[in-house]
Amino acid sequence: MKKLAISAAVVAALLSTTAMAEVSISGTSEFYYKNDDSQITANNGDSMGNTDNEIIFKFGTKTDAGLGYGIVVELATDTDSNAVVDESSMYIEGSMGKVVLGGNDAVTDNFGIGEQDIMDEEVTGTYTSATIQSNAGEKSYGADLTKASYFTPTFGGFQAGVSFYDSGAAGTTDSTSYGASYTIDNLKIGYTNGMQEVASKGDNESQSLGAKLALGNATLIAAMSKVEGDDEDIDSIGFGASYKVNADITVAASTMNSEDSLDLSGTEKEELTQHMLEIKYQIAPGLAGYVNYTDYDYKNGGEASTDDNGAVTQFKIAASF
Repeated sequence: MKKLAISAAVVAALLSTTAMAEVSISGTSEFYYKNDDSQITANNGDSMGNTDNEIIFKFGTKTDAGLGYGIVVELATDTDSNAVVDESSMYIEGSMGKVVLGGNDAVTDNFGIGEQDIMDEEVTGTYTSATIQSNAGEKSYGADLTKASYFTPTFGGFQAGVSFYDSGAAGTTDSTSYGASYTIDNLKIGYTNGMQEVASKGDNESQSLGAKLALGNATLIAAMSKVEGDDEDIDSIGFGASYKVNADITVAASTMNSEDSLDLSGTEKEELTQHMLEIKYQIAPGLAGYVNYTDYDYKNGGEASTDDNGAVTQFKIAASF
């Protein structure tokens, strides 16, 4: 009986401790139908999918001294039988800022501003290049791989951050990323810089600068970026605008151009020009429908890819909880 009493006391203590934590579960699910009008035969035609589904688990607590800490786990599913952990990290935050440790994006994703941020859905063309930039915003190194990141508190509208990624003992793809933003009234300016080591080649570096201005029901974005590396010198520029027609309908459009001055075929550079249009209809709180149209023109400029000129039309319904 004494052992049982001790066990009951331990369980009660654990339940009491757990109750102090804040727990939240949220999720998203999307279904699309898409038509690709592409010069590349293998990419031309119709498709549909339910591939962007996610469940987010958050556990957090805060001490009497004001120190907060917790974990965030994002579970992504792309078929009815395939689920993976997309991101998983812990955080510690207080008056001195916030530290994020684990599998998560670099700080460039938090501070970067690109023209495609003007819309909810980013429907790009079917071009096959792996090097040209598809937007003029930030470029992140290390994806969701394990990193250590730090974000400063916000001082007078200014905030900054830094991320470190260690690729292991060999250290062949270590990366460091920086970001900063300044917000004043309805204007936000964001800057990012990322550097990645590359074995036996010149290191990669990317920079981006963007601004977002809200004017009542209208929002404007301007962005530019530069990516340099082995046989890469890519300059991109983009603009975006959106207008909230009423409580249910928002229209957004963007345009961008990206070219690599080191990938040449004669005098033709590798280049991408892309225009996007989105109409969003808010069906109900947490439920939205989208119509997206993208027109693009890609020239390979001697890169090991295929020229492609075409358009993409997509219909999507998205639910969030």
